Amino acid sequence: MLKYQNISTSILEFLRRQIVSGKIQGGERLIENKLSVELGVSRPPLRETFRILQNESLLRTTPRLGTFVTELSSADFNQICDLRIMVECFAVQQLKNIGKKELPELEKIVEIQNAVQIPKKFIDEEQKYTLFWKFANFHLQLVESAGNAYLTHWYRGLSSNIARYQYLFFFQPGAIAKDLNDHTEMLALIKSDQLEEAEHLMKSHLEYQRKKLMKTISRVEKADANEDAHP
Repeated sequence: MLKYQNISTSILEFLRRQIVSGKIQGGERLIENKLSVELGVSRPPLRETFRILQNESLLRTTPRLGTFVTELSSADFNQICDLRIMVECFAVQQLKNIGKKELPELEKIVEIQNAVQIPKKFIDEEQKYTLFWKFANFHLQLVESAGNAYLTHWYRGLSSNIARYQYLFFFQPGAIAKDLNDHTEMLALIKSDQLEEAEHLMKSHLEYQRKKLMKTISRVEKADANEDAHP
């Protein structure tokens, strides 16, 4: 049962975390009555949560069938990668246009990342999720640093769906070290006014994730197809 002052926010954060981490998987149906009982909350805030998660492309509602978690797919992932490259490279360009080299918020994130001790074995999903966001926040903060409020608002709306794919990538062998090295180098390039190099690194960083993760997503799609063929 959820016991927080702001019930609507708590439900939203709980379900978003469950979906991003894969604990609630794509295609799974969310039953309003059942969740209401399990979480110990009334149905109105649950419906509002469903509405927000639909806007974030984490849920879809099919008339007469119910509300389902959206499936991960290679087509969706490819489109998200294209958008991320466009937006995040544009953010780097904007830093050059506005002459912004001092990025204290981004520096703090990279400092935290470099200080993190990666456990050999995770205690629970909470520990994994917390570690994940210490790295995923780098990209959101970079976009925010560009100083375009409309772009930041749009990117935030997409960030939860992006995070589902990032989460799959993050715990693959070598991914954390790759993220740490690229983030540290990217910040150094920005601070030293090497913005073209930083933009090139950002594109390379995101294309690397695309290449590595496409194989994983293809396996997930094949497994889902086999389950549908043999219920």
